[in-house]
Amino acid sequence: MRKKITLSFWSVIIISSLMILLMTLATVYFFVFTKNKVVSDYPPNFTLSFDLYIEEIDNDILISEKGQQLLKNKNAWIQILDSNGNEIYELGKPEGTPMHYSPAQIVHSHMYPDTIDGNTLFVAESTTDSNLSYIIGFPSTEINKHTFIYESDLLSLFLKFTLLVLLISVVVFLITGSIFGNKLTNPIVRIIEGIELLSQKKYGIQYSEKGIYSKVFNSLNVLSENLKSSDRERRKNEKMREEWIANISHDLKTPLSTIKGYSEILADSDYHISKREIMHYSNIIFEKAVYMENMIEELRLNEKLRQNALILNKTQNDLTKFLRNIIIEILNHPNYSDRKINFNAPGEIIEYEIDKNLMKRCIENLIFNALIHNDQQTDVTVNLYKREKIIIEIEDNGRGISMEDLDKLFNRYYRGTNTEDYKGAGLGMSIAKEVIEAHNGEITVESKLNVGTIIRITL
Repeated sequence: MRKKITLSFWSVIIISSLMILLMTLATVYFFVFTKNKVVSDYPPNFTLSFDLYIEEIDNDILISEKGQQLLKNKNAWIQILDSNGNEIYELGKPEGTPMHYSPAQIVHSHMYPDTIDGNTLFVAESTTDSNLSYIIGFPSTEINKHTFIYESDLLSLFLKFTLLVLLISVVVFLITGSIFGNKLTNPIVRIIEGIELLSQKKYGIQYSEKGIYSKVFNSLNVLSENLKSSDRERRKNEKMREEWIANISHDLKTPLSTIKGYSEILADSDYHISKREIMHYSNIIFEKAVYMENMIEELRLNEKLRQNALILNKTQNDLTKFLRNIIIEILNHPNYSDRKINFNAPGEIIEYEIDKNLMKRCIENLIFNALIHNDQQTDVTVNLYKREKIIIEIEDNGRGISMEDLDKLFNRYYRGTNTEDYKGAGLGMSIAKEVIEAHNGEITVESKLNVGTIIRITL
């Protein structure tokens, strides 16, 4: 952009200089050189050369046919005078034209316009032996004359020429400066206005990307689109966050109410309860406390991952053994002991550096999602294989995920439309994604309603 502005600046200087030079030369040519230009139609030259058409035959003065035609073409007339200024011949002269001219009148008629009303006169001397002179008159409406008088002093002429060049320079620079100024400043004004509109969160204006500042206008358009998208995403996240806070508050309030209720029963000295009831109520309180502890831990972990403040403790692990142990622990859980989880892994050892606790939490969460959000008959399969990269797949043949939920699956605070029967912070998939990415991996989801879902982790 700097090169374009510099080039435009130099272009203005060069164009202005050329215009000044051409205008100066044209002016000088017009005022100086045209006086020496011989043009047959130029009235003084026409008058001087008309002597060719004046004939003297036997002391009679005549105008040739060609001369008469030339006068007619120019709507001109002629008077031929003898040496004493008396008219001896005329052709087409207007009424009121003198028959005699003194030498002073002849000079006056030649120098000044309208000496005979409505006519411009030019005087010339004939080359005939009779020492004649003649006057040719032209209609003032067609040909007029003006007299310019100037001193021949060189210093005066130089000063006048300098003033002329200065005047031309001022005019040229005013014109070119105005054009260049508008070309340079108008886009800057538009850019400033555009920035002000963006600061006011008005993102709807699109600028034409042309001219010196085409890249700036392109950047403004891109910035406007990005800000618009960010603002739209921010409002969407804000709404999701508000809904999420409401859900979390509700999810925490439910176990708290249970804990509070059973605690009041246990603490009531007037209420007689058996040892068996004490154990039952205590287990319920413990389960609800663990549930709340896990939810709070999930919130804490999400915040650390969001701020990149979590330090990974990576060690080399056999992924086959690691995944198998996770599956066994899940199947040993009383709630999932009757579910079916298939595990497919190669015979070879596949090792990878992982933070064992974080990766375990991530894989468990993904498998639990497959179990919790599908019915009892759904089969879950965990595949492990190595090609160019290590692939872990968690596959089920359950309900599937809608496109609406699929697009938002890894968003913080998002809880899918089929999670009514499951209470949680809505951060599980977001945490899983961040854990995988913290291990230099990638997680993707493929799903089709009523067909099933495949979650693929690539390490």
